[in-house]
Amino acid sequence: MIQKHKSPWEKGSVFICTKCGAKSNLPTLAEEVKVEIKKELKATDDNSNIRVMTSGCLGVCAPERQTFSYQPTNGEVEIYTTELDRLVVLFEVRNLVNEKLK
Repeated sequence: MIQKHKSPWEKGSVFICTKCGAKSNLPTLAEEVKVEIKKELKATDDNSNIRVMTSGCLGVCAPERQTFSYQPTNGEVEIYTTELDRLVVLFEVRNLVNEKLK
């Protein structure tokens, strides 16, 4: 029998598409950004508030863009794209996470 469970992440989850970077010769971009943001969340004990994960295609494919999304525990999913550059993606995902932690 199926059982429903409450999300262990108080605020929500961030998903970073692995296909965007792979298509543009940056195959580890999503994983690198995920690891960095998770490190920051653990350092501030916010890792139980927001989970950061990589995912497959999020369905918003744009040339030379990185797609990521925020899925709140309760609410509407938000999908974003930004420049396909490691520092830009890290900056944008970090800003999104910090905004959602407020």
